Amino acid sequence: MSSKHGRKPSQVADKAKKGMKGQAQRMESDMDQMADDARRDMDRLGAGIKREAQQARSDAQGLDKEMKRKLQHR
Repeated sequence: MSSKHGRKPSQVADKAKKGMKGQAQRMESDMDQMADDARRDMDRLGAGIKREAQQARSDAQGLDKEMKRKLQHR
C-alpha cells in the first residue's frame, strides 16, 4: 500500500495539490506585478508626452510674442 518512500498515496496527492496551489498564487502575483509595471510605464510615458507638448506650446508662444514685437518695431 505504501510507495518506495513510505508515503501514502493521499500524502503524495496532498503535496502535489499544495505545490500547484503555490504555483497558481505565484503566477497570480506575477500577473499583478506585470499589470502594475505596465500601468506605471504608461503613466510615465503620458507624463513625458504632456511635458513635451507643454514645452512646444511654450516655445510657440515665445516665438509668436517675439514676431509680434519685431513687427511692431518696423
